[in-house]
Amino acid sequence: METSPALDTLTAVFARNDDGEPMWGLGGLLIVKVSAAQTGGRWALLEERMQRGVATPLHVHPHDEETFIVLEGEIGIWIDGSWRSAPAGTVAHIPAAYHPHAWRVDSDLARTLVLTSPGHEAFYRAASEPAPAPVQPPNAGQVDVERIRPIAQAHGVEFLGPTPEP
Repeated sequence: METSPALDTLTAVFARNDDGEPMWGLGGLLIVKVSAAQTGGRWALLEERMQRGVATPLHVHPHDEETFIVLEGEIGIWIDGSWRSAPAGTVAHIPAAYHPHAWRVDSDLARTLVLTSPGHEAFYRAASEPAPAPVQPPNAGQVDVERIRPIAQAHGVEFLGPTPEP
């Protein structure tokens, strides 16, 4: 089996707890643990550390999938018309298709890993800013939806409405 020259140049990635590229965005701390560039454009892995109440609007991204792995705390995920509780240990996969969804943090702090498509990593990066360290941003808990709306549209993410009520 022949491999791509680009893939031949990839190196192993070993990221411990606070390792990775920290960013402030979507109301909390994001850490790129493994970038799409490090996987030859196959996938990306980000860690989200968010506080209670942080939530996304109802949205879709038909070309990018997401798999949430809840490490600590609890999040709620709106999918298929209802909220589902996702405590630590839960894995939730949202395929790349028209699946309206949202998420919110239901515990004081939640840590999740998000395995996603390279295009969705690009959205996370564009909607965030570099953080000086892996700490919560000064505006933790606040998501400026109007600021990120055009960024989302440019990356194939469509906001459908506010976060659904519980």
